[in-house]
Amino acid sequence: MKDREKNTFKTGIKWLMWSGAIAVGIGGSLFAYGLYQNRSPEPVAVQLIPVKLGDIEDTINESGIVELADQQTLKSPVDATVDRVLVKIGQNITFGQSLITLRDPTRQTILTKQELAIQGKKLTLENLRQKLVEAEEKLSIAQEILENYQSRSSSDFSEIEKQELSLANNRQKVVEAKENLASSEQKLLDLKTLFEKGYIAENEVKSQEDQVRSVKVSLRDAEFQIKSDLLEFKNLQNKLLEKEQELQAKVMNAEAELRQARLDVSTNTRDLQTSQLEYREKEQELQNNILTASIEGKILNIKVKNGDGVTRGTELLTLGDPTKELVKLQLSTLNAAKVKPNQAVRISIMGPKSKQFLGRVESLFILAGSGESSGNSQSNQGGQATVPATVKLDTPSRTLIPGSQVNVEIILQQRQKVVVLNTEVVVRSESKPFVWIRDSQGKAQKKPVTLGLEGLTQVEITSGLRAGDRVVIPPPEPPLEPGTPLTEEAKIKS
Repeated sequence: MKDREKNTFKTGIKWLMWSGAIAVGIGGSLFAYGLYQNRSPEPVAVQLIPVKLGDIEDTINESGIVELADQQTLKSPVDATVDRVLVKIGQNITFGQSLITLRDPTRQTILTKQELAIQGKKLTLENLRQKLVEAEEKLSIAQEILENYQSRSSSDFSEIEKQELSLANNRQKVVEAKENLASSEQKLLDLKTLFEKGYIAENEVKSQEDQVRSVKVSLRDAEFQIKSDLLEFKNLQNKLLEKEQELQAKVMNAEAELRQARLDVSTNTRDLQTSQLEYREKEQELQNNILTASIEGKILNIKVKNGDGVTRGTELLTLGDPTKELVKLQLSTLNAAKVKPNQAVRISIMGPKSKQFLGRVESLFILAGSGESSGNSQSNQGGQATVPATVKLDTPSRTLIPGSQVNVEIILQQRQKVVVLNTEVVVRSESKPFVWIRDSQGKAQKKPVTLGLEGLTQVEITSGLRAGDRVVIPPPEPPLEPGTPLTEEAKIKS
């Protein structure tokens, strides 16, 4: 029994020992985990850079083609043969200097024929002008005859007036004769009444009847005289009218001939002027066979040689003014919306460490066109619409080759002596941008900043930092958290 109790006691002691050991092990583990969790974090090695003042620009880069001012390609004005090329490539030329002479014998023949035709038209016009003078003289004579007739016919008019007076007098006589007849007939009736009553003799009645007949005869004579005078009056009027109408008709015919003569002179004058104008045009075309310089500049290219046959529009040579150098651009519509005249520009030859030349945007088209139709094929973008623009160098480079492609950097905006940072320093993952700084305890802290003008690699800080502050370049790993201990990389390396 005692042995059994003794064994049981030993077994209990073993369990207590194992339980204690396990408890001590678990407690030690928890204590070690707590120490691990509460240990100080390892400092993160970062780079610190000072905040400085600097200049910042917003730019766009394009490519363009170099041209000289007033650069132009002269073309043949006619179908002809190149007689002589009077200049060489690279030669300086003056305004009005002869460059190329062309030869076209057929035009000289046409000009000679035109000159002969003009001489013939001048003779015809001179003849017509002589006819005009004759027509004017004929009209003057006809008008003078008419005026003389009208002045000389005053006596005829006096005769008409006399005839009118005689006619009026005879008409009055008729009136008086009618009144006398009426009185005589009344008297005859009265006498017949008295005779029937036996108061008078018959011879008194007969005498009165004779008187009535005499009065009737006088009345008929007076009426006849009126008709005769009226006929004579009308004949005299018709005679004068016919003569005047005849003279007026001669005047009208002379006026018609004068108008026709003037019309012929006017028509032939215009015809002559037209022929003279055509002659001058052909003469000018013949003079155009000598191509002269329209500017003072330099010969850039010559495309023909002596003896070459050319047609109208054939390109002969190219010239330009080397005192002004331009760059022609084809901007995308997106970039064109940002560009304005007079913006500063930097121009450089394509290649490393090439010299830069300064200039300004001189002009910008307000109408976009197809990139395929633009002069700068390098700038077209798969046929997309582009906007032509012109840049003028401030000072001629004397080294840029016309027709060559160059880099063009247009400065849209520029700030000088402002707080600037590299774009990779600014964190934009949150609603407001910030930078990491190291506080006085050497731990990371967020510093909100306000951004201004942004360039390709730098950004302007308008508030939140000052020159002389130091900011942290965020490492890719591990990500920084507020309170993270920081150590400057330079110190670790040392």
